[in-house]
Amino acid sequence: MAVVHRTGMVALGEVAVAIVTASPHRSAAYDASRYVIEELKQRLPIWKRERFTDGTEWKRPGA
Repeated sequence: MAVVHRTGMVALGEVAVAIVTASPHRSAAYDASRYVIEELKQRLPIWKRERFTDGTEWKRPGA
């Protein structure tokens, strides 16, 4: 398994996280990827701020 997480500004439509898994069985690879993305969302401050063209911002509560 390999995981890459971008930092800094990420434009709409750009990839922020890439997860690559390899397993003899496809379902195990999918399960592992799903586990990793859910853990990332719990442990890291990702997807916490959106900046709009009018200058306003949205921040995830608690971020």
